[in-house]
Amino acid sequence: MIVKIINTVNQAVTNTSGSSSALDLPTNLVRLVATIDSYITLTATASTVTSANGILIVASTENIFSLPNGYFINTLRVGGTNGTIGISAVAVGSAVS
Repeated sequence: MIVKIINTVNQAVTNTSGSSSALDLPTNLVRLVATIDSYITLTATASTVTSANGILIVASTENIFSLPNGYFINTLRVGGTNGTIGISAVAVGSAVS
């Protein structure tokens, strides 16, 4: 799949739930890649993620979600090591420039 990265921010993933800022998603698509296994939730407001309500994101895998503009990514680590998650607004099928 060809994706064009529009903008990227990195967020720490730790043993306490953390939330991104409201995302600016011009195409309503977000690409997530974490350095560690992580739980995430995708919500209209900043909220708490747990192992019970989170989606499991496996380290070093590309995950693309369609979200409304202004949504938040909430994160929590799996295991004992902190990491980061790259959050990128993307366009799919666009020529890479």
